[in-house]
Amino acid sequence: MTTERKQILDLQQFLPYSLTNIAMQMSEQFSELYQQQFNLTVPQWRVIANLAQYGECSAKELCDMAQMDKSTVSRAVKSLLSRELIVAKANPTDKRASLLSLSAGGIALHEQIVPLANEWQARLVSGLDSQALQQFMDTLSTLSEQLNKNV
Repeated sequence: MTTERKQILDLQQFLPYSLTNIAMQMSEQFSELYQQQFNLTVPQWRVIANLAQYGECSAKELCDMAQMDKSTVSRAVKSLLSRELIVAKANPTDKRASLLSLSAGGIALHEQIVPLANEWQARLVSGLDSQALQQFMDTLSTLSEQLNKNV
């Protein structure tokens, strides 16, 4: 009797698996900083960070930019509005949607987190020389471009 050996996917060499695990570990460790010090959830931080970088936008645009689903963004936006960290105003081109932006308090909060984020990242990549880090970032950019071609 012969037994066929099934092909097994080596998860440690499977790029989506490895990237997901690393991203989750990084997110969990970094989130400890803004959760403990600033009482923000991961989605709330991602909304603040995207508004800080890209400026005023709709919740739908935030979903696309931050790669989060509509209900997650909606909950984060609702909480940030109640904490007055973001503001909403009527969208002149779409009466059904609001335009969101950081409030003065949101800007100040972001400015407090950025140096801590930069310090955290510097510690994370301290084992890489600048050339290795640049090559890694270039590789991630190339992978992102490849994925966007297939969309």
